[in-house]
Amino acid sequence: MVAISTVATMVLGFGVWVHHMFATGLPVMSLAFFSAASFVIAVPSAIGVFAWIATIWTGKPQFTTPFLFFAGFILLFVIGGVSGFMTASVALDWQLTDTYFVVAHLHYVLLGINVFPVIGGIHYWFPKMSGRMLDERLGKWTFWVMFIGFNAAFFPMHISGLMGMPRRIYTYPSGMGLGWLNLLSSVGAFVFAAGALLFLINVAKSLRAGAVAGDNPWDAPTLEWATTSPPPVYNFATIPQIASRYPLWEDRLKESEERSVVGDAAPDGMVLDRGKETIGVTLLDAEPNVVLKMPGDSILPFLLSVGMMLLFFGMLAQVIWLMVFGLVCEIVILAVWLTPQPHVAEERVEVYE
Repeated sequence: MVAISTVATMVLGFGVWVHHMFATGLPVMSLAFFSAASFVIAVPSAIGVFAWIATIWTGKPQFTTPFLFFAGFILLFVIGGVSGFMTASVALDWQLTDTYFVVAHLHYVLLGINVFPVIGGIHYWFPKMSGRMLDERLGKWTFWVMFIGFNAAFFPMHISGLMGMPRRIYTYPSGMGLGWLNLLSSVGAFVFAAGALLFLINVAKSLRAGAVAGDNPWDAPTLEWATTSPPPVYNFATIPQIASRYPLWEDRLKESEERSVVGDAAPDGMVLDRGKETIGVTLLDAEPNVVLKMPGDSILPFLLSVGMMLLFFGMLAQVIWLMVFGLVCEIVILAVWLTPQPHVAEERVEVYE
């Protein structure tokens, strides 16, 4: 359901952005269509929120720093989503356009929905990347300082925007009752910055003297924690074969009678030690049976993007020769890129024991 809701959000997003243009004199039919799209997008967003809550509710959450950042993200997602959902109403949008209400919504989306889960993810995967743990106490301080500072900075902007505080204006009459709201936002911004500084201090401190993480400090079930921390450049000497959704918990949960083959402890398997390779499997049983050669590094994708840039720049500037040149470059590069390479198509059926 989360995957479907994410795709639906992306599709509906093509029509949602127009609610930023409601005050520009669009036709009534356009207002109705894009207003409806802005309302409907709340449905897949709500599916995601309830799925995340259900994941926490049905599990046994450990209140570590990564969890705090993710739980805080859910709350900020709801606030940012509801404030955006409100602008779907054309009449209300006309009143909120170019006010601090829009600034508040924007920052809840950009910072609250993006920055908080990213920092939580860094806390979670930092031991796998570096081999050392981030300081847990400093991490929790980081969360609470950033969370309190963020909400102190941007939540009052909803109120000041409703009171008529325009965006992009640095001064205003003293009798509007906006002074304390803007002061609170300024203080909150500095508190949030202090939290970001705590995070950077934690990273620098832990890289030098953090506790050694071990292979799986979180007792996580997924395969990235089956390797050493940090992992070797080749990840696995032999590709692991798994028999459940939680291979590292398999013995404990007894979900499968057949033990997973995990990591370098695999007794046998296909060794991928001759360049860029991967395994192929049988169609019905997904049993590994071949080793496939993979394409190597190539500059062609970059050249393709350059050709695309020339093509569209020529179209925008109405420079016909540049547009044609970019199109020809695109065709030639695509033909070269997609031409089958004999050494890539090679397969060998070998199993090393």
